[in-house]
Amino acid sequence: MRALLLLLITFSVLSGSTFGQDNTELEQLYLSDQSARQAQPINWEELREEDAVRREQVLSILRNGDIQSARDYFHAAMIFQHGNSPEDIRLAHSFATIAATLDSSLANVNWLKAATWDRLLLNFDQPQWFGTQFVRDGDGSLTLYKMEPDVISDEQRTAWSVPTVSESLQLLEQRNNRN
Repeated sequence: MRALLLLLITFSVLSGSTFGQDNTELEQLYLSDQSARQAQPINWEELREEDAVRREQVLSILRNGDIQSARDYFHAAMIFQHGNSPEDIRLAHSFATIAATLDSSLANVNWLKAATWDRLLLNFDQPQWFGTQFVRDGDGSLTLYKMEPDVISDEQRTAWSVPTVSESLQLLEQRNNRN
């Protein structure tokens, strides 16, 4: 199945253009994905089920060759970023990388590329590079997931629209102090 998905992605990239019409159905799936995370409190079991349905819809759109623009790939990446399996996160990273290749000026595209990479490392219990992933500790406070801070420089983080390590730690402290 992975080979088929990679083939579909490749075909879609080659047949589309950076100026392709944005897919409105995919945009609505993205907006639904984002709004589901704004409602408080979040019913995580229900959200996981809704996320799985959205991922299946994205795959259907992909199979039809209807993911063509940088925004389409960005939207698909964000939806798969919220997946549960390494395969979901690999697809998210692939989609984010394609989106950035098609339009590196697209808002948050480089951040998403970094976040999907970190999330993939987290899924394999490896230290993250960029510092985009947070987890809850035993007390329920958010903490920065383990990382290799010297693999990527703060200049590279900034270039990818990712906060520096010290900025991430300051934001984390502020957020935990509000709770």
